[in-house]
Amino acid sequence: MNFFLTFYHTFRFWIVIIILSIILGTIATVLGIFDKSGNQSHKVAALWSKLICRLNGIKVEITGAENILLDQPQIFIANHQGYYDIFALAGYLGVQLRWVSKSVLFRIPFIGWAMSAAGYIPVERTNRKQSYQAFLSTLEAIKAGSSVVVFPEGTRSEDGIIGVFKKGSQLLAQRAIVPMVPVTIIGTRDIIRKGSMVIHPKAVRIIISPCIALVEKDAKKGDEILQDIRNIICENFKTT
Repeated sequence: MNFFLTFYHTFRFWIVIIILSIILGTIATVLGIFDKSGNQSHKVAALWSKLICRLNGIKVEITGAENILLDQPQIFIANHQGYYDIFALAGYLGVQLRWVSKSVLFRIPFIGWAMSAAGYIPVERTNRKQSYQAFLSTLEAIKAGSSVVVFPEGTRSEDGIIGVFKKGSQLLAQRAIVPMVPVTIIGTRDIIRKGSMVIHPKAVRIIISPCIALVEKDAKKGDEILQDIRNIICENFKTT
């Protein structure tokens, strides 16, 4: 019985994502022709993400939504548990976001076209020159008024333990001079395990903590703040 239930959830997930990608990806791409800011295309992408959660039985609960800054851009600093982190955050944060994503994703029909239309930023992490260009493009997006999400662990957790935070997010915040908002994601790892394509619907919880300002060019303080953010996320993750 469990096998057939798992097969059903997995089959439903891939059918839903394919159909939504074709329909909403086309709409987002067309909107991008008329709205070069990418804002309208991102709204469609956010709807795509929210529907992928709802139509696959993934309930997303947000605590601390009042800590999201609605009048200025911010850098959301989040732990990375699984693929559904993207869908949950894009669908439920409710602000204009620009994602930094692997270049290969931009070559996927409909999805990649929509990502380009929304102004998302491609990066090839093994190419230092392109990585730096992506960093500059992200700065431009923030200064244009969009927020970004950063997973400072660099990759999804294999064992659920929150890894060491790399310094890129701190450097980005220092250059952009915007607040960092700690985001704790709980439950997504069990939906799609790393290295698997099998779906197990679970509830997801997102905890938004109060923002933390970063003093420009104060590298030592920046290191300390990044560690403070990790401590906040780990504490939230541990107590739930």
